[in-house]
Amino acid sequence: MSINESDQTITDWPDSGSEVPTLPVGRLVYASVCLVQEAVLDEMRRIRDHALAHNGPEGIRVALLYMSGWFVEWMEGPEGAIQALLQRVAQDPRHQGIKVVHRSVGRPRLFRPWIGAIVQTPERPDAFGLRVFEQLDRFESGQVVDPASVWLALCSPAVAAMPTPLGQYPRIMLLSARGARAFDLITWLARVQRQPLVRRRFAGAADDAPDVESDYLDLPAHGRQGLRLIANARKGLAMGMTHAFLPDYTAVVVLLDQDATANQRIVDRVLAACRQVHHLPTIVGLGTQAELTTDLMEQVERQGLAWCVARTRTGRPDLEDYWAALLPALNALE
Repeated sequence: MSINESDQTITDWPDSGSEVPTLPVGRLVYASVCLVQEAVLDEMRRIRDHALAHNGPEGIRVALLYMSGWFVEWMEGPEGAIQALLQRVAQDPRHQGIKVVHRSVGRPRLFRPWIGAIVQTPERPDAFGLRVFEQLDRFESGQVVDPASVWLALCSPAVAAMPTPLGQYPRIMLLSARGARAFDLITWLARVQRQPLVRRRFAGAADDAPDVESDYLDLPAHGRQGLRLIANARKGLAMGMTHAFLPDYTAVVVLLDQDATANQRIVDRVLAACRQVHHLPTIVGLGTQAELTTDLMEQVERQGLAWCVARTRTGRPDLEDYWAALLPALNALE
């Protein structure tokens, strides 16, 4: 897999809109059948432009996903504004059969005015629909579920073999200081472990935050609960979906590089994202003896986060070497 990640185009909170909200907000998640006949990515961009012009002034923040012929939208903001937006969506010819699967008031998770996502999957629309109706049954029966859990159950379902399929498993983010080795690693690991790799694309709310990829791999045989590895693009640290789910990550693994400046830059960005959402995951430095400097450890620990070392056996590691070094560090997190 080859992903072009130019460090020169990394942005600094390009679509933030305002400070992170802290007061309780209205929260609603619905699913609908997508009736878009043209390219869905182009339509998502048009929806983004419209949402940015209207949602911000109303205090609404949304995440919209397309997957398996369905739209799923997660809204947060004033309850009256959310209800008005839902009524507009009900009249939109791009949507059919809207099902509200979550409604609550609580802590906000969406820190950007608009987030878009497309998941590539062979799953058929009817199979996705079964998950929608499972969530609808839970909602109508009065079960109290966080909107993030509903989103994950619909949009990022675990493989059937996961010991805890409802999402109660550790999530580990992988980032590369340079290049795309985080993506290369989980692509290689998916092949070796014979597990499906799910590819996703997220869109930001600003022209200077291009669409980025974020792929994930479930490892059901790892530990008691299974494990999910998520490879994120460096640009993704400045995008809303990363912020929405960052509090759920057990650890962030940084694949280091010979360029010390690149290593410091990516760690800076990870720490800035953690400050934004008040989260303290373990930071795992994955690299060679020369790359694992005390400067990086001190940089992490000054912010109150734990620093864990995953040292490769050679100075020129391949993907197998990276995994051999990372696996014991992941086991130590349990």
